[in-house]
Amino acid sequence: MASGKLARHATALAAAALLAGGMASHAAEPAAPKTESPPKDSRQLVQMPAEAERLLRKDMLDHLAVLNQLLGQVAASEFQQASALAESRLGNSSMGRHRGTGMGPGRFMPPAMHQLGMAMHQAATDFSATALKGDPKDTVAGLQRITSFCVACHAAFRIR
Repeated sequence: MASGKLARHATALAAAALLAGGMASHAAEPAAPKTESPPKDSRQLVQMPAEAERLLRKDMLDHLAVLNQLLGQVAASEFQQASALAESRLGNSSMGRHRGTGMGPGRFMPPAMHQLGMAMHQAATDFSATALKGDPKDTVAGLQRITSFCVACHAAFRIR
C-alpha cells in the first residue's frame, strides 16, 4: 500500500515536472514586440547635482530601513526603542547631516518637496513622543502619518 502511494506521488511529480518544463520552454519564446509606449511619468522631475542626488538616494534607503525596523519594534511593543530610533534617524534631530558638504539635498528641492520632507521629519518627532506613551493604537497611527508624507513626496516628485 505504501509503495502504491509512493508510485502515485512519483507520477504526480513527474507530471508536474513535464508541465513545468513545457511552461519553461514556452516562457523562453521571445515576446511579441510591444507597440505601446510606457505610460508617461507625470511626477515632477527634480534635478540636482550628482552628489546631492547620491546623498538623497542614500537617505531614502536609510529611511526605508528605519521604517522597517520601527514596524518590528512597534509590533514587539518596544516603544522606547522605537521612539529613540525614530527621533535619531528620521526626526527633526536627524536633519542637516549633509549641511557641511554644501550638497545637502534639501537645498536643491523645490519648495513643495522640501515642505513634504520637513513634514515627514516633524511627523517622526511627533511619533517619537507618542511612542513613549506606549499606546499601541496611537503609535501605529503616528507611524502611518510618517509614511503618508513619504508616499505623498514619492507620488509627486522624482529625481530620475
